[in-house]
Amino acid sequence: MKNFTLSSWVLLAALSVGTFTSQAAYPGAGTFNKVNSADEITTGSYMLIANKKAMSNEFGGNKKLVPVDLEITGDESSMVDPDKSLVFEFEVANGVITIKNGNNIVGYASGTNFTYNTTANSDATKDQWKAENGDNGILLKNVYTINDKASNPDANIRCILLNNSVNNTGATSNAFGPYAESNATSEGYYVPTLFKLSESGLPSAQLAFTDGSNKTKIFTAGATFESPATTVSTSPIVYASSNTGVATIDNNGLVTLVAAGETEISASVAANDSYEGAVVSYTLTVLNNLVTLPYSIDFKSGLGDWLNYSVKGNMAWESDPKYGVVAKGFGKGESETWLVSPAVAATKIELTFSSWTKYEGPALALLISFDFDPLTMDDPNDATWTDITSQAQWPTEQGKWTESGIISHNELQAPVRIAFKYIGGGNSDDSAQWEITDLVAQGENLSVSSATLNEMKVISGKGEIVVLSDKAEEIAIYSMTGMEVLRTQIVEGSNPISLPAGIYIVNGVKAIVF
Repeated sequence: MKNFTLSSWVLLAALSVGTFTSQAAYPGAGTFNKVNSADEITTGSYMLIANKKAMSNEFGGNKKLVPVDLEITGDESSMVDPDKSLVFEFEVANGVITIKNGNNIVGYASGTNFTYNTTANSDATKDQWKAENGDNGILLKNVYTINDKASNPDANIRCILLNNSVNNTGATSNAFGPYAESNATSEGYYVPTLFKLSESGLPSAQLAFTDGSNKTKIFTAGATFESPATTVSTSPIVYASSNTGVATIDNNGLVTLVAAGETEISASVAANDSYEGAVVSYTLTVLNNLVTLPYSIDFKSGLGDWLNYSVKGNMAWESDPKYGVVAKGFGKGESETWLVSPAVAATKIELTFSSWTKYEGPALALLISFDFDPLTMDDPNDATWTDITSQAQWPTEQGKWTESGIISHNELQAPVRIAFKYIGGGNSDDSAQWEITDLVAQGENLSVSSATLNEMKVISGKGEIVVLSDKAEEIAIYSMTGMEVLRTQIVEGSNPISLPAGIYIVNGVKAIVF
């Protein structure tokens, strides 16, 4: 039994018999602080700890790294002077990580097996890892498997996880290995927490956003949300947005949306006499709420302004650079997942797309709605949807792309949204794989000039619009890019509203200010 001194943990390591290689980079003494975000990972010495076990440098006969049991007390924020056998060197360049212990490189072999050799793999990407913030912590993903997934949707991205699940014989597994990413949220699997050796010798500032996960928001002009960070340091927290054309953040952590796009929201504290300096960040994606016709998307470079809703389970639609958008629920339990379009202000729409499927399972559903509002509804089921699945052509055999034909709707109420709904049971006989690409929507946008909708008349004019209504109500005014320009309360009768020159959508009615 070996004892290690911790600042806030008591760590007792029962090391199994094996040969351990020392590392020159870690001198055998120092303070390791918890890493809170993937963007904090830089070249240095690290420990990987999950479920009270540390990953050691003992390479087992099962081609995995052996865990060392820990006895933990305290707040689990830092540790001091661990054994060299539990410390791995991370070499980071351009976002790619090489993990070593002594001269041995932690790489990927196949299946759930590591390579652990002093010579590099012939394919360098098998020895490379990328860090990404996940729901349960920082995921270390193998680059070879990321690339394989890009060309083969059935492939699994492999992450370093601790497997403590019960196997077929009833015994409990006990190994750190490269397991499928889907296991990161499965029972019996654990995402390692990373601890980095402090170069300054000072404890971590423990800087973190109260909700530091990546966020997606739907654009509404002037909309705000709170995103504060916390720290034990006395240094002030400095907030920043990498793209202030998309969103800004003030000194109190209040984020204001400016336009659709993507930005990195960050918080930082400077080092002081008591704590290390630190920086944390997350990605904020702001989507358009409204698009105009004609509209097209193949989903191969992302989901665009479409919304992903996992109503049941944690399966989500995923963009694939070769195939489009993919939904597959095998091995993921019961799933109900929606892919919902941005709104379209149109009186007529003609929709086409291509679909592909394989494996057994429920058919994909195609639906249309005139009242779904993602700004006020968290679940598409809260809206009224009409099932139009039968109006499209679908694959009659597995593994064959099929064009939908033209799905036409006239005399529509705006805003119009369409959705694909996937249902799966998680088993081989009830979890088909579906793919969609080459979606095109054409039709007639709402007429310009004076227009009427639901007893409201909107009159275009010079420097203003005039809204005539038979009742008092709240209206929203959007630009043609989907940005909300104004949300205001109108009264019964005439309501002049001053606006800059441009084309606007007023509660689904198009108007021009000149």
